[in-house]
Amino acid sequence: MKDLPLSEALALLDHCPLAMLLEEQGRIGYFNRAFADLLGAAADGLTRGAAPDALVAPLLTENALISWIMPDGAERWLAIESIAVSGRPGVVAHFYQDRTERLRLKQERDELTGQLKQQSMRDATLPGLLSHYGLQVTLEPMVSRCRRYNHPLTVVAMGLVTKPADARERALIQVAHMLKDQTRWADLIGCNPGHEFILVLQETSQDAAMQLVEKLSDQVAGLSDAIGASLHTCFGITQCQKHDDAEAMLERAEGALTEARNNESGRSIAV
Repeated sequence: MKDLPLSEALALLDHCPLAMLLEEQGRIGYFNRAFADLLGAAADGLTRGAAPDALVAPLLTENALISWIMPDGAERWLAIESIAVSGRPGVVAHFYQDRTERLRLKQERDELTGQLKQQSMRDATLPGLLSHYGLQVTLEPMVSRCRRYNHPLTVVAMGLVTKPADARERALIQVAHMLKDQTRWADLIGCNPGHEFILVLQETSQDAAMQLVEKLSDQVAGLSDAIGASLHTCFGITQCQKHDDAEAMLERAEGALTEARNNESGRSIAV
């Protein structure tokens, strides 16, 4: 294929759908129609051989994805591909692809994915356990019923400490199975994002929950040999109170668990 005359090459570039600017020794050389469309009215002030102004200077970045603020203040994400022109030192051709819409769609997709994960009723890693969102959804009508009929309802947050720490993952699975065996069918078992266990005990007072906690603590300790690690538990316990909702109960139980974990004199805190 023979070399094209310069006039024909520039005509082809002028009709290229990709925005293109030719940089010559750090100054503006040629640019095509697509580049002028990209700049809009600001392109009227561009002249060959001129130094790039504050608007154009970021567009001379080589081989990068940049956030570029347009003359109207809107943000565009541009992928820049830069090619050194053979035989012409200091001359670089920059091609621009607008990735704004693609990145916006990706951000929306990631946000929706995050919302779906957050709203998933079941925990992704501990089979059979409710997620924190699942606990909130399921606990809410129980709290309403408790307040209406004055039936006891208690939430227990249970923390698990393993030594060595790398045994935690397998310990969590074993403890999850144990909790399902040691609780009633009417009770709920779930976990929060930090994989602290949450027990929702229907028709159970705080005092009765304290007795269950002692039993569970012994049961967990009994798993130490099978797992090959030292297991330690601590608990935060709260009973449904007037004007409670599911979120308030969960926050109070988890707060009590944090206090119990930091309290060296005891392993259970009831609030």
